[in-house]
Amino acid sequence: MRVVRANGRTWGFTVVAIVALALSACAAPWSHSSTPAATATTHTGAQALAWGTCPFALGGTFVAGKNVRCGSLSLPEDRSNPASGKIRLAVAIFKTPSATAAPDPVIFLQGGPGGRIIQDVAQAIVSGQMSLTSQFGNHDLILVDQRGTGYSTPSLQCPEVVQLQFQINVNLTPQQQIAAQNQALATCHSRLVSQGINLSAYTTYNDANDISDLITALGYAQVDLYSVSYGTRLALEMMRSFPQHLRSVVLDSTVPPQIHLLANIPVATARVFNTLFAGCAAEPTCAASYPDLQSVFYGLVPQLNTHPVTFQTTDATTDKGYTVVFHGDDLVNLLFSSFYVTQAIPLLPKLIYQVKAGNYQVAALLWGALMFDDSVSYGDYYSVECAEDVNTETLAQVATAGQSYPAAIRADQVLNLQSEIPQCQNWHVATAPASESAPVTSSIPTLVMESEYDPITPPANGDLVAQGLSKSYKVLFPGVGHGAFIFNACPDDVAISFWSVPTRQPDEACVANMGEPQFS
Repeated sequence: MRVVRANGRTWGFTVVAIVALALSACAAPWSHSSTPAATATTHTGAQALAWGTCPFALGGTFVAGKNVRCGSLSLPEDRSNPASGKIRLAVAIFKTPSATAAPDPVIFLQGGPGGRIIQDVAQAIVSGQMSLTSQFGNHDLILVDQRGTGYSTPSLQCPEVVQLQFQINVNLTPQQQIAAQNQALATCHSRLVSQGINLSAYTTYNDANDISDLITALGYAQVDLYSVSYGTRLALEMMRSFPQHLRSVVLDSTVPPQIHLLANIPVATARVFNTLFAGCAAEPTCAASYPDLQSVFYGLVPQLNTHPVTFQTTDATTDKGYTVVFHGDDLVNLLFSSFYVTQAIPLLPKLIYQVKAGNYQVAALLWGALMFDDSVSYGDYYSVECAEDVNTETLAQVATAGQSYPAAIRADQVLNLQSEIPQCQNWHVATAPASESAPVTSSIPTLVMESEYDPITPPANGDLVAQGLSKSYKVLFPGVGHGAFIFNACPDDVAISFWSVPTRQPDEACVANMGEPQFS
């Protein structure tokens, strides 16, 4: 997984270290009854589902038409105007190798907002980094790039914004960094609008309509949803607006519609930092090797802001080297981003103490793995977040929420959060109806996955959303970062147990054996 970020933080994740792939073909019929019809084009009213070539390389046991198919669904961009321009939703479907295939597939809803999924997850499956049976049991898997993201068209990618993450060898003030992002966003906005794209059409509600139309076009009676991070907000909207399609739902790292991004971040950040410091202090070896970790960290931040240092790093996806000018706020953001990846958490006390000693080995490793990312469509991110969160928040409200930050990191972190308000004012999208931020109530069987070290969607989010879900089961996974599923065996087993009989409490016995991070 990799964090996808706008101003350092989003509700999303993606698979890490996926290399660029060549095109391959997939167009033949499926072979078992739970799969969609084998026609080249399926018409459903105004929509057309066309099968074609997969935009990723196949190999090994994966054969075009036999166990993987790709296509796209044509839909109106503006759902209030059926005569509006069309978008195309990219879809990839993997057939389970199980001899007893379930009739209901799992649809994977990615985070972000704006995160791609087909390129990353399909590549991970084909390369063997993910296992269909280990992670999805006997269910087919449907990957769909939400409107504006990944292989779907039009693309709301903002390369102007992505390029800023490579401009890290200049000693810029926070205000200069914000000015550079504002200019990049303005350039992207002008380009997208000049292409005739209606940025106000890229919302969670429209995403939910798209998924509903996809289920209908594929001919499934019901599906299971696996959703992560921002994808859980989309899943919750599906539960509210299109419950007839859903057999069960997994909410992993939940984003309740009734909370807002900017106001939520300060308390979530303080919580996860405190979780790390308390976790290290409670583990004898960590406490002995890295004493008083909290004070060391908060002492480093102002020191590095006054006297930044430099180190060399290598982009893990391209092997290209970069020089990083490293400030105290960069240390804060690197620590925050590292909590997204469970495997990085045990390194964090060592990271802090190494930086104190002038050693940047771990910092360079984590920076190269986490801080270069082109997977998010920032145009989609801003369209969704501005409409559904930021447009309803004020500078004063963010300043008040920012009091939850520890004093040593507060000023610049609040400045970054507040910068999204004028950015959204300049993005010019309509504010979503208040009804879309109301709590969701549902009796659909739901598994709520919570992670102890989640930096952006804390366990309290899952507790909050579960209040309205009468058939929900909550499971808290210790030692795990953002997104419990896929890269942690126990959450995978719990999810498969849930999907087998969603109306029954899933088997979570493995949680007792997980334990806390083994700090290095």
